[in-house]
Parts: sequence; C-alpha cells; structure tokens
Amino acid sequence: MFQGIKNKTKISLLIAVLLFSTKVSTAFFGKRQLDFSGEKEVILSDNGLVYQSVKTKALTVKEFIQENKLDLHEEDQVYPRLDDVLLPGTNIQIMRSVPVEILVDGGRIQKRVFAKDVTEALGEAGVSLAPLDKINLTKSAPLVSGAKIEVTRIEIEDVEEEERIDFEIKEKEDPKVKWRTKEIKQKGIAGKKIIKYQITYKNGEQVSKKKVSEKITQRPVDEIVSVGTKVTVGKTQAGRASWYAHTGTMACASVKFPKGAWLRVTAKNTGKQIFVQVNDYGPDPGTGKIIDLDKVAFERLAPVGAGVVDVKVEEILE
Repeated sequence: MFQGIKNKTKISLLIAVLLFSTKVSTAFFGKRQLDFSGEKEVILSDNGLVYQSVKTKALTVKEFIQENKLDLHEEDQVYPRLDDVLLPGTNIQIMRSVPVEILVDGGRIQKRVFAKDVTEALGEAGVSLAPLDKINLTKSAPLVSGAKIEVTRIEIEDVEEEERIDFEIKEKEDPKVKWRTKEIKQKGIAGKKIIKYQITYKNGEQVSKKKVSEKITQRPVDEIVSVGTKVTVGKTQAGRASWYAHTGTMACASVKFPKGAWLRVTAKNTGKQIFVQVNDYGPDPGTGKIIDLDKVAFERLAPVGAGVVDVKVEEILE
C-alpha cells in the first residue's frame, strides 16, 4: 500500500513537471499536446506477484488490462483507476478477491475477500471468535479460493443443582407387633445436596455435563420400621409334607385349613420354619400326607429330591 502511495506521488510529480514544461514550451513555441501513445515501460503487481519493465502501448490502465488479457472480477481492486492515463513507470497494482463460504451461528456467509489467511477472512466477513471457539481450518493457513470455513461456538457454563438424597428404610423384627404387621417407628426424611456441574455447549447445544463437586446440605434420616413377629396359633397338625409345582409362590394345598388361611410349617428334623398361604385343596386322601407345599416353599425346608419331609403345621390366627 505504501509503495502504491510513493508511486502515486512520483506520478503526480512527473505530471506536474510535464505540465510545467508544456506551459513553458507553449509560451515560447505556441500550443503543444502531450502524447503518451508510444511504447513505454510500466510495473505490474498482480496480487503480490511483481513484473518489472512491462512494455506496452496502452493509453489507459483499462487498455493495459485488456492488452494483457488479465481477467478481473468486478470486486477485484485496481490502482490506478481503469480510466487513468498510463504514464511511463506507472506501477499497476491488482488486488484479487477470492470467494469463501463461512458457516457460523446457524447461517451461511458467502463473500469475496482479499485476506491472505483464514483469520483475516473471518475478520473481513465480520465474524469474531471467542477464546474457546473452534474452526475447521488452521487460523494461519493460506486462504485458497472456495475455502469453506466452519466456526463452532464453544461455551462452558458452571451450574449448581439441588438434588434429593433418598433415605434408607431399616426394618427391625419386633415380637410385640403382630405378625405380618409393620409399624413405622421413625419416619424417614430425605436429604439434600448441591452438585456443581460443568456444562459444555457446541453451537448452543449441550454436548457434555461433567460433575465437578458435590456438597451435602442436609443429611437424610433413616426410616425405622418394626416388623411384627408375634404369632397367635390356632389348630395344629403333624405329619408328612410333599411338594408340587403350582404357582411358584409361598403357597400350599390343604384339606384341613381353608383357602386364604396362613400356616406356619416347621421341619421337625431341622427346625426350619416357613409361612405359607393355602390356595389349593389337597393332598389326595390315602396318600398319608397332610399338606402339599409349592416347590419354592418346600425347598426352604428340605431338598426337592427328598420328596417328603416330616412337619408340624400351625394355623396362624389374625
């Protein structure tokens, strides 16, 4: 640019000298007309590439461009102006624009720029980058015609969220509470905690959420539940128990006790106990068995391969 200004000053001085010489000559010899139609030498700087001592007979810059078949885009810049007279030693400077496409903030910018690298191109297009923003090309990479520049906006935000801490339920057997009954002795209270997250956004969309820290502001209080074990026994029965696959639950078949009744069954050889509910009628008469246990219930007293086990059956009164 400074070279262009210097050259412009030289040209202006040359024109002034020529005009002065013309006036002097006119004063002594009459009117005289300047003629620059002859061959002259000029300097051409085409987008930074300099050609010294270019010979031409062109009268104007435009004619020189046409004479040398220099293709120009309407947005390219030429100095001096196209209609300026071409003088010997003129430095013709051509600055060529290149098309670029910029994808940024959900939009598309198509523009011709004079930038030398990607950073300059973004600046000419009025696109500014924040410290965390990313682009798909190296910032200092030389700009090529048709370059496609994609800008990814990166934002990082620190947020705090309050979250609930569930309380634990702890059950304790209580011989004073009726069997199959539960009583809440201490009500549970949920706790609270503050969690700090670092959230990353790309082009406005959340892509990650990282936990940074956690602070408990209120500790939870356990809920204490008494589980009744107190049993009132009604009718009893002793004999052999067998098994059958029926519902896959803690159930049984009985002839003596009605459907829906709860029974406590104790294995005589081990003392193991289970509670089962009558949901079927059986065993068949004449088998010598007093109760048929569902398979899952029988397995808690004896191996299934044993087939039968001696038990004591007690009716639970509710």
